[in-house]
Amino acid sequence: METSQMVQVLRDRGYRVTPQRMEVINIVMEKLRRREHPTFNDILNEVRQKMPTISTSTVYSILQILEESGYVVSFEHNGRTYYDSAMPHLNILCINKNKVLDVEVDEVVEALKRRGITPVAITVKAVCKDQ
Repeated sequence: METSQMVQVLRDRGYRVTPQRMEVINIVMEKLRRREHPTFNDILNEVRQKMPTISTSTVYSILQILEESGYVVSFEHNGRTYYDSAMPHLNILCINKNKVLDVEVDEVVEALKRRGITPVAITVKAVCKDQ
C-alpha cells in the first residue's frame, strides 16, 4: 500500500496525520519496501535523527495504529519486537544467526487459503546455514 493511501485510511478512521505519524510511517514503509525487518529500536533511532524530542511512547502508539489498521504485523524474536509487511509470506527466524529472512511460499499460502485461513505472516524458527 502506498503512503498516501495509508494516510487516507488513517484519516477515515479518525486519526490525525501529525508530522510525527508521517515520519514513522515513511520510515516504516521505506524499510518494508527494502524488505527489512526493523525492530522498534531501529525505527525509534531513525525517527530521532530527524525528530530528537519524539517520545518512545509516541513511536510505540503510531506502530500500534499501523498494526491495528492492518498495514504491518509484529513478531517477537530473541526479546526484540520486529515489524513486517502484512503481505502473506514466510519469515524464517535463524536462531543460530539472529537473522530474519523472507521467503515467498505461494504453495503454503494457497493451501491455507483453501482451508479458509488467510495468513498475514507465517513465522518459522530454523537453524540456517551461512547466508
